[in-house]
Amino acid sequence: NPDMCDIQYVKDKSLEFCKKQAFRDALEKSVELIQTEKYESVLSIMKEAISVGMPNSTGHDFFEDIEARFVKINRQVCPTGLPKLDAADILNGGLGRGEIGIVTANTGVGKSHWLVAMGANAMRAGKNVLHYTFELTEQAVGLRYDSNLCGINSSEVINQKERVIDFYEKNEDLGRLIIKEYPTNSASVITIRNHIDKLMLRGFKPNVIVIDYADIMRSTRAYDSLRHELKLIYEELRNLAMEMNIPIWTASQANRDSSNSEIVGLENMSEAYGKAMVADFVVTLSRKPVEKSTGHGRLFVAKNRAGKDGIVFPIHMDTSMSKIEILNQEVQTLAEANQSDEKMMKESLKKKWDELKG
Repeated sequence: NPDMCDIQYVKDKSLEFCKKQAFRDALEKSVELIQTEKYESVLSIMKEAISVGMPNSTGHDFFEDIEARFVKINRQVCPTGLPKLDAADILNGGLGRGEIGIVTANTGVGKSHWLVAMGANAMRAGKNVLHYTFELTEQAVGLRYDSNLCGINSSEVINQKERVIDFYEKNEDLGRLIIKEYPTNSASVITIRNHIDKLMLRGFKPNVIVIDYADIMRSTRAYDSLRHELKLIYEELRNLAMEMNIPIWTASQANRDSSNSEIVGLENMSEAYGKAMVADFVVTLSRKPVEKSTGHGRLFVAKNRAGKDGIVFPIHMDTSMSKIEILNQEVQTLAEANQSDEKMMKESLKKKWDELKG
């Protein structure tokens, strides 16, 4: 049971030691060369010592490496489980390795349910899921996964133990799931990286990481402004995704102005618009209070580096099982959705005016 809390410190110190050794060797060789009056060779030896620990690649030579641009890239993805999002013209299979996906919504709309749905759908595809929770307990999140995977209402799962166990015994092709809880504002990206290293020593390698949610993580550097701290957290998560070659799903809180909006946009991400700049894929969820009872709402693809964005999908969200379904209704662009919303508002106002006149 190794303690991995200082692994990053050990890595940094090891690299620093190697650099010092390279400089020491270079200085010893330089003294010998100076004594033999081979001054030109000293410069090349010192340059070589300076390059120790730096990336080997010098970049993509546009003309020399032309063939590399025409090789079909095999983008390995983790599906969302929503066919319309996984379509070739949108995500082309799902969230890719090294990419970060963000779901944005107001409090109580369903960010955590979305993240559980993404994790459960990845497990159905045979992917190993690592789920971090900073609000709910590990057991509460586990029950939500039970509810989603087994198709049992969350309020009834605890009394359906035999049914749940029987389901997992019959579905051994599901991916593994590890749920780790940290108190709010206590875990940083370094904490997560150390935990992943510890799991990998025990033979568990995640195919997708779910973080619920990044806005309540702790940054590795203190700022006077919350906006700068949040931007740093998302930048560090992106670096983690790229370094480990793993897709990461997380959530972001929407601001108060969007609470009654038909569509939540990138401008509604609270505190730091810079969060959207870091992400590869951003979806927003909007459900007005009157829609919550029916489960209906809208999903807006706000940003997408892999394909089309600016699309609004009508959805149905079943929070009793953390399930999300894109409905087979007319898909709209953002402009069309805004026009539809404006038309409905005018009709509603006209109806009220007619009632007052009557």
